[in-house]
Amino acid sequence: MSAYVSTELSMIQMLDPLRHELAMLQDVFILKGGAIQELPSCGIAHRPPNYNRSMTPNFQGEAAKVDSGELVVRIRAMAKTLNRSEICEKEGISLGVLRGIGRRYSIEFKVGPKKAFAPNKATAASEALLVIRVKDCVAKGINRSQCAKTLSISSTLLLRLIKDYAIDYPKMKPAFR
Repeated sequence: MSAYVSTELSMIQMLDPLRHELAMLQDVFILKGGAIQELPSCGIAHRPPNYNRSMTPNFQGEAAKVDSGELVVRIRAMAKTLNRSEICEKEGISLGVLRGIGRRYSIEFKVGPKKAFAPNKATAASEALLVIRVKDCVAKGINRSQCAKTLSISSTLLLRLIKDYAIDYPKMKPAFR
């Protein structure tokens, strides 16, 4: 069995003579008529031992709390008749913010109707105009990605137009590597 010597115990034993000397000086001070005062604390507020650290503090000011409370009431009322994208549009908030509010305040949203067209689907008239503009890009010798940027359309829409209207749009030749 090995003996364990604590460094704290060694330090206490080392400072023991100083402690006795201080106690003697204190007794002399009191015998001469001195008084020891207990001063009030310096104002450090200590947390109670049962302080819940997992609680997240609310840093919103009163005005922000009122505004967010009104927003929640409006969203709760709109959720009965509108879908999420319509609520986002009316309130000017993102879908992520709306989802967070819905989760935080247990708001049930009406499921919106499916979109009638694909996100990259254009109307027949605008599609015909795009086909003409795509053919102009082919004639100018612009590559596919530059054509999509020039026409302000997605590359997916450009590829679909090329496929649907059988446009002969050559791919860019691989660069020398």
